[in-house]
Amino acid sequence: MRAGGLRASIERRGDATVVRLGGVLDVDSCPSLRSAVIGCLATEPSVIVLDVADLRHQDDVALTVLPALAQHAAAWPGSAVTLAAAPPPLVSALDRMAVMRLVPLFPTTDAALAHRPDSAGPRRLQAILQPMVDATAAARHLVDRACHLWDVQHVKDLAELVVTELVSNVVRHARTEMEVCVALRRRLLHVAVRDHSAEPPRPGATNDSLREDGRGLLVIGALTAGWGYTPVPDGKVVWATIRI
Repeated sequence: MRAGGLRASIERRGDATVVRLGGVLDVDSCPSLRSAVIGCLATEPSVIVLDVADLRHQDDVALTVLPALAQHAAAWPGSAVTLAAAPPPLVSALDRMAVMRLVPLFPTTDAALAHRPDSAGPRRLQAILQPMVDATAAARHLVDRACHLWDVQHVKDLAELVVTELVSNVVRHARTEMEVCVALRRRLLHVAVRDHSAEPPRPGATNDSLREDGRGLLVIGALTAGWGYTPVPDGKVVWATIRI
C-alpha cells in the first residue's frame, strides 16, 4: 500500500501480522495508516507489529494515531499492537507523546513477535449461520457453551442478549450468511458477528429498537464495555466486549 508519503507492506507471520511502514507519517497520512491497520484486523491476528525502522514523522501530534489504533484493535478482535525498530528521533518523539505507555516498543520485529503475552491464543468458538429465524437460538447456544467451557457463567445472560441483538440485525437487515464468534482474551469476552453487507449498523432511537428479539444497540452500548463495527473486504464485523 502506498498513500501520499506513507508506504505500508503487510506480511502474515503465523497468527501475527507485520506491517512495515516507510515514508512520512503526518496528519494527512494518518487515515492511510488507520485503514491499513484496520484492514489487518479482518484476519483477527493475535498481534500486529508495526515495523517503523523506515518511518519518519513531521508532527508529534500524528503519533497519537498509534494508541488510538491499539485501543481499537484491543476492543475487537482483542489483538495487541506493538512497535518495532524505531530510529532514535522517533523513539524520542514517542517518549514525548507518551505513546509507549499504551503501545510497547521492541528493538526488532523478531523481538516483538517473540514477546507474546497471549502466545496460547484466545479461546474461541465460532459458527456459520444462515439468516433464518432460528439463527438467534443457535447463536445463544454457542454463547452458552462458551461461557460454560470457560467458566464465565456470570456474564452468560448479558452475552446472550448481545449475540441475540447482533444476529437479529443480520437476519432483519443484512440478510446474508453470517459468522458468529465468541472469544475470551485479556479478561474480556468478545462477541462478534460478521456478515456480507457493507451497510453500517444504526443504533435504534425508538421503542421499536427495544423489542424482545433485539433490545437495541443503544442498550448493548450501555451494558457492555464497548461495541462497534469494523469494515472488512466482504462486509463488516459488528462486535461488543464484556468485562469478566
